[in-house]
Amino acid sequence: MDSDFSLLIKYISHPLTVEERERVLQWRSLSPENELLFSEICKLRLLNEYSQRNTVAETAQAMMRIKTKIHHKTLICRLKNISKYAALVLLLVSLSIFGWKQMSAGKYTTICVTENESVKKVQFADGSTVWLSTASELHIPHSFSPTHREVSLIGRGFFEIKKDVNNPFTITGKHINIKVTGTTFDLKIDQKEKNVEAILVSGKIVLQDNNRNDIYQMNPGEKLFYNSGNKQYVVKSVDTSTLTAWHLDQTIYDNTTLREIVNKLADIYHININIQSAKLAERRFKLIINKEESLIDILNNIKYLTPLEYKIEGNEVFLTEQTVK
Repeated sequence: MDSDFSLLIKYISHPLTVEERERVLQWRSLSPENELLFSEICKLRLLNEYSQRNTVAETAQAMMRIKTKIHHKTLICRLKNISKYAALVLLLVSLSIFGWKQMSAGKYTTICVTENESVKKVQFADGSTVWLSTASELHIPHSFSPTHREVSLIGRGFFEIKKDVNNPFTITGKHINIKVTGTTFDLKIDQKEKNVEAILVSGKIVLQDNNRNDIYQMNPGEKLFYNSGNKQYVVKSVDTSTLTAWHLDQTIYDNTTLREIVNKLADIYHININIQSAKLAERRFKLIINKEESLIDILNNIKYLTPLEYKIEGNEVFLTEQTVK
């Protein structure tokens, strides 16, 4: 992976293009050794101060300090085993030492969901659960327990938190915190844009700044959008079941035209879907589609909801209104 070596370094502090992520993920799957290195890179991306404090000079100093310690037998053996990537390991260890000095305490476990992966379910020690979305990362301290409930999130997660008013559950981001007592909610943290989106299904959550000062207490059925750059937020009422269905690998269409639905199906199943008339195309549906359902299952569900017929010919699907006999 010599030609792609720089992508691993770029991944630590900068977003990759879809093509670049594909190259990294292909490399990652080649061996357990690559998987281990990729896991270390994911951990580095979660260091709170890395993107602001890392400089060429500081990295160089960290690398020099590591070079003086390479005589340790265990480290030498490990470097020999992965000699092809010795330069990368040296840089990762250097950055790890630098990064951990910036963090307040403790060791962490990082769970990453790549762009090619589906929803990943994680169970916490206190009985709480989170479903992580694509391209998301969850940072869990080893000290996590029913009395010390704090994690950090990059990306999107759907949380079901076990109620404990004496030990609130806290989710931290680079610019914001979410305080939870016992609640079901959807949370999306975009560190690059400094944006937070939260959808509260049940219970109570409180949006807090980095100093743990309360900003807004949400009510069930609300969606909140907050920008930490200008410290402004917008709240509106929404259909929570529709907006949070992703964590069950479901897509919910609510008052959606047949044209919109089949356009989505055409992208998913890589086929062409033809609708007989504009009137039929504009007919609206409320439809729940599960990820494991086949195209025929979905077409039969639509057929059950409205009088239409479908015909499949190779890569083409034809939808027509059912004739009355």
